[in-house]
Amino acid sequence: MDATQLETIEDLQKVVNYLSSANDTLANKQLAFRAIKKAQFFKDLDLEFEARYQYMSQCTFLNFDEELIAQFPWFLNICDQHPDRFRYRSVLWSFKWVLDVIPEYHKVSLQQIDSLLQDFEARYRAFGAADKIIQHYYMKVYVKLGNEEKARQAHEKYKQATSNHVLLDCRACQSDNLLNIFLMTKEYQTLLDTAKPILNGQISCTEVPLLTYPKAMMAAMMLGNWELAEVYASKAQRHLNKSVTFPVEYSQLLLFYTIKEDFVSARAILEQQLPLLMARTSDYLHFHFYLAAGLFLQAMVRAENSTVKLNFNLKQLPFDIADKDGEYPTTALSQWFNEQAKHRAGLLDGRNGNGYYMGYLEEMREWTDQQLVK
Repeated sequence: MDATQLETIEDLQKVVNYLSSANDTLANKQLAFRAIKKAQFFKDLDLEFEARYQYMSQCTFLNFDEELIAQFPWFLNICDQHPDRFRYRSVLWSFKWVLDVIPEYHKVSLQQIDSLLQDFEARYRAFGAADKIIQHYYMKVYVKLGNEEKARQAHEKYKQATSNHVLLDCRACQSDNLLNIFLMTKEYQTLLDTAKPILNGQISCTEVPLLTYPKAMMAAMMLGNWELAEVYASKAQRHLNKSVTFPVEYSQLLLFYTIKEDFVSARAILEQQLPLLMARTSDYLHFHFYLAAGLFLQAMVRAENSTVKLNFNLKQLPFDIADKDGEYPTTALSQWFNEQAKHRAGLLDGRNGNGYYMGYLEEMREWTDQQLVK
């Protein structure tokens, strides 16, 4: 949509109406931001709400998590100040988006996360939601906190709950989210069984099966079914949006291509995703991608590749060590990624009060070494 004529209240209303059903693109994200500023200029709080909500939605599905987190408190405050004026149900729905990402930042304390969960539960119960949806999100948060015991407890409560609610995620998203706990608990066959309705095309939504294929690929790899892993890797590559950062999903693909010693495909993922990742601050995302990148480069060292050519436009350390042809010393780059993965694991474990991420790091390094010597 042409935003050059965003001059009047009528223009602003048209833009907001357009954004309410528009695709998630960088251009529409920028348009929504302009609409916020214009609504503030007109001092129209209702249109500001709508513009902000569309902006937050664009941020969410384009994976600009930091901007999502920054926007969300405004909505809770404005709805509390003006009961029944705004779309409170939509705000409650977006609360789930925040819970999805807030545990990824080590600077957000356990106390803050617990407080957010309590606020989430209180608001949802006041709105009529019951255990099914609440325990679902407790489970998701505890998985990212590396707390297997609490994640399992929430999962059991989720399974026992039978209530339904308008704020409950769709069936496809619920099934896909369950796969994360099975990766955590190493129940790989259970993961594939749970994912069957998604993988067979029986259920789907905007993000599913797009986000499901890499998890299914990981489970198949861990079970030693490389033929099946290849199927899901191909589907993941075909469906993931390469212009959007998907650090966890692409880190899983990076690991697959590393084990297969398909260094061309692995290098393409590193070139494409790393510049996008560098604009992010999530410790969780950096940890997963750095770990996979370090394992890939170690595999190249093992295969006696002393240098690797990467087409980066990155100036910060250590990406200023390439020669004029874009060749990097593989050992030095591998060491940097490994150190950074260990650093991020330490930050998360330090906040979480456990050793989950450091343990995962060591397990994946050992497993990758075992696969590469077969």
